[in-house]
Amino acid sequence: MWIYVLVLILILCLIFRDTIIKVIKCKKKDFYKSQTVKSKTYEINLSKEKDLSIDVLDTDIKVLGDENIKDIIIQTDYLVEECCYEVSSDEKSIRIMRDDKEKYKQIGHTGRILIKIPEKILLNKLSIVLTNGDIEIYDINFHNLDVRASNGWVKLDNVKVKNLNIFKTHGDVNINSGTISNVNLNMHNGNGDFVDVYGENMDINVVNGDFIYANADDKYEVKKLNVNVENGRKVLDVKCLNK
Repeated sequence: MWIYVLVLILILCLIFRDTIIKVIKCKKKDFYKSQTVKSKTYEINLSKEKDLSIDVLDTDIKVLGDENIKDIIIQTDYLVEECCYEVSSDEKSIRIMRDDKEKYKQIGHTGRILIKIPEKILLNKLSIVLTNGDIEIYDINFHNLDVRASNGWVKLDNVKVKNLNIFKTHGDVNINSGTISNVNLNMHNGNGDFVDVYGENMDINVVNGDFIYANADDKYEVKKLNVNVENGRKVLDVKCLNK
C-alpha cells in the first residue's frame, strides 16, 4: 500500500513541480528580505597623516576618495548579531577589526565595510588583511598600500601609491589608471590586468593565471619590469627600459 502512496506523491510532485519551485523561491526571497542590515558609522578626524589598518575575515571592503568630506567616514554593515567590527583610532593609526574570529566559519560572509576618505588627505599606509571578500579602492592617494587576501578580487582605480604590495591566493587583481612607483604583486590563482598603470619598478609573479599590462601612452617607459608567469599568458603592451 505504501508503494502506491509514494508513487502518487511523486506523480503529484511532477504535476505541480512548477508551483512547488515558485513557493520555495518565494520563501527564500522573503527570508532574505526579512534580514535587517545593521549599520554603524564612525567619523574620525584626519588632521594628521595616519595609517589605516583593516584586519577582518569574510567581508567586502570598499575605499573611496570623496572631495565633499573633511573627516574619514567608516560604515560597517552586518546581517547577524554575531558579526561585530571594532573601530578604534589614536594619533598615529586607525584600526578596523572583526572580533568574531572563532565563529566566522559558522557565521559566513555577512559583513561589508565602506570607507570614505577626503580626497586631499594623503594616507601614510593602508594595510588590508582579508580572508574572503572583494576589495575595491578608488580615487585615493597613499604612501604605502599592502594587501594580503585569500579569496576574492582586488580592484584599484585612479590611485596614486608610492609602494604597492599585493599577496593574493585566489582571485583577480585589476588596476586601472594608477600612478604607482613600486609594485610587488604575487598571485597564486588568478589573473592580473593592468591598464594605464604608470610606475618605475614592477615585480610581477603569477603561478596560475594570465597577466596583461597595457598603457595608452606609448611614450611612457617603465624603468624596471620583471614579469614571471608560470602557467598562463603574458601580454605586455608597454615600453620598458630594461626589456
